[in-house]
Amino acid sequence: MIWFLFIWSISTLGFFCLASSMSKHQKQIFGDTLELGKTSIAKISGWILLIAALILCIYHDNISIAISYWLGSLTFAALFVVWCLSYFAGKIKKIAVACTILALLSAAILII
Repeated sequence: MIWFLFIWSISTLGFFCLASSMSKHQKQIFGDTLELGKTSIAKISGWILLIAALILCIYHDNISIAISYWLGSLTFAALFVVWCLSYFAGKIKKIAVACTILALLSAAILII
């Protein structure tokens, strides 16, 4: 369960970054569109987080099981981000901080 929370929280943060790179969601989250440089950073960091989650899954288990596990966690992460953007757009920053804390806590538990 901790492994799922770790992969899910990394994937969720990746999707939040990707959503932050889209002008429509920038207006929802920040109230205005971001500069081009910040938009590029959000897009690149979103993809890095999603790829990192995949690499961690592959490192943790057999490649076929890992990809299936990653796709399952991506599904839940995407649904959560869509839900947050639909109903809690003003609180996305706090939710992203909570996901970051969850990722760090679950990583610490996995290391121990």
